[in-house]
Amino acid sequence: STGTGGRICNRTSRGVDSCEVMCCGRGYDTSRVSRTTKCECKFHWCCAVRCSDCHQQVDVHTCKGQT
Repeated sequence: STGTGGRICNRTSRGVDSCEVMCCGRGYDTSRVSRTTKCECKFHWCCAVRCSDCHQQVDVHTCKGQT
């Protein structure tokens, strides 16, 4: 079993997906990544949807591995 090392966790959660629970007390690393998503989507008559590409910087938290 590879455990939870490298798994994405939620730093602000209090549930089972929280970094505290998921990382089993080993801590977590934070990295800033760029994500591109579709946004500002508009329906055009008939039968077409056009969207823009939106870029944002987000923090991703991953559990540290066993040492």
